[in-house]
Amino acid sequence: MQMRYEHAYYRTKDKSLDIEFLMLDLGKPLGWRAYVMSDIDYKRVSAQRSDDYRDTHLYLDNGTHRYIDKTKDWPYVCRVDPIYDLDVIRRVAGAWCEITAYYIKHGGSFRDIQVKLQEEGVL
Repeated sequence: MQMRYEHAYYRTKDKSLDIEFLMLDLGKPLGWRAYVMSDIDYKRVSAQRSDDYRDTHLYLDNGTHRYIDKTKDWPYVCRVDPIYDLDVIRRVAGAWCEITAYYIKHGGSFRDIQVKLQEEGVL
């Protein structure tokens, strides 16, 4: 089976963050993953901002799969359930970018930021 993929770029609505993604279809049971190919400086506004995977919702394959590069683990956007549709993973990646930009500037939990940005119509 040949893997399907797409390079994608996302600029947040406030233009504070540009992210390059590699959307990769890993088939069943994993589905599409949005790998982040850009470096993100979580501490550029506050040295107190966490860059831990639990706070940023970026996970690693930790050497178990390494779908992109045999020498490096690229982080991917965490999601609860597998996504089997390219359009859906694009929307998830875009929402993650908007939440991440807000998080870098103001802090807070991703869940609370998501609710706030949905109420404001950003997501």
